[in-house]
Amino acid sequence: MKTPIALAAATLAAACGPALAQSSVTLYGTIDLGILSINHVSASRLGYVPSGADGGRATQMKDGGIGASNWGLRGREDLGGGLAATFQLQGNINAKDGTTGGPNSAAGTSFFNQFSTVGLAGAWGEVKVGRQVSPMYYAMASTDARGARYFGSMLTGLVALNSASGVFAGNNSNPAFGTIYNDNAIVYNAPAWNGLSLSAEYAFGDTAGSAKANSQQALAAIYANGGLRLSALWYNGYGNNLGTATALFTAASGSAAAGAAAAAAAGFSPTANTNRLQSVGALYTLGAWTVSGAYMQARNPAHAVVPNGSDRLDLWSVGAGWRPTPLLNVTAGYYRVKDKRNVGNHASQLAVGAEYALSKRTLLYAEGAVVRNAGANMNFSPVYATPVPADTNVHAVMAGIRHTF
Repeated sequence: MKTPIALAAATLAAACGPALAQSSVTLYGTIDLGILSINHVSASRLGYVPSGADGGRATQMKDGGIGASNWGLRGREDLGGGLAATFQLQGNINAKDGTTGGPNSAAGTSFFNQFSTVGLAGAWGEVKVGRQVSPMYYAMASTDARGARYFGSMLTGLVALNSASGVFAGNNSNPAFGTIYNDNAIVYNAPAWNGLSLSAEYAFGDTAGSAKANSQQALAAIYANGGLRLSALWYNGYGNNLGTATALFTAASGSAAAGAAAAAAAGFSPTANTNRLQSVGALYTLGAWTVSGAYMQARNPAHAVVPNGSDRLDLWSVGAGWRPTPLLNVTAGYYRVKDKRNVGNHASQLAVGAEYALSKRTLLYAEGAVVRNAGANMNFSPVYATPVPADTNVHAVMAGIRHTF
């Protein structure tokens, strides 16, 4: 919807004639809230770091059954000659209590934690600078029948890979493998060519004395032709795990100096290449039916690990969808994580869900998942932002409503 600011700008532009370029500002958002019942939640204070501490069953109100609630402002100004200036500000809302914002790269909280960008767009494509979603996320979601939902999808599979590394606490947006949100990022989206869309990202590390330290890079490709969709992604990062690894070694030794020394001895540093994620996927839709499959490889090229952690993990997925009417969508997905370092450690998740559209903007949904975790570093959770105890089988159900505006 157009805000009063946008309406006023349009009126002024009309009054001044061609002297002013046309511009618009749009307020938008999503509220997604439901009731979650899960038989095991983690009782650890370390978030997603694997722990056997079991808090037991929980039944609670939960934000984000399909995706997190958020709100934002999006603007565009026509500069003439096919060139436009753009901006976007977007942040999370926790609908159950009204709090706003979310984790940033520095383990703090940002109000606009999802997007804070300005850019230029034209026939040559679009460039955006600032904090934003990495192109890798869109590639991953495009070939998942479950659409990278917050409940039972490739997204929760990616979180499981990060958890199994042993150095992902969930309190910052620079995890061990891949990074969905990047600070200080430049993203270029090329115009689609014969169904092929390409994107590239470079995120500055903002570290004095080293251009490589804490920097991130990503490439993503999506090909769409009729009912066929193919995806590929490559992500690379430096220094992602240093903060959490240092905190874990410090907690174990009781000394900040000893913890920092132990992290360095294990191979963690701002320039250590600890983050490498690669994936390919395919999705095909024929009439009411959709099938998908993907393979994701998570690697830590520096081989910097903490005890019981891993630097080599694989994720396989298959999925299916059925849309008998435009109003009803039923999806299912199976996701399996295998630890290539700790032989015998693995986890799997089977998730199903149904969504019914009351209107173009309002959905009712219900979903359920069963997870099998085997190994001290396996704490695959069926629900994003809901850690579970390691080496424990989990099942969960959730029902809710999602409205966009």
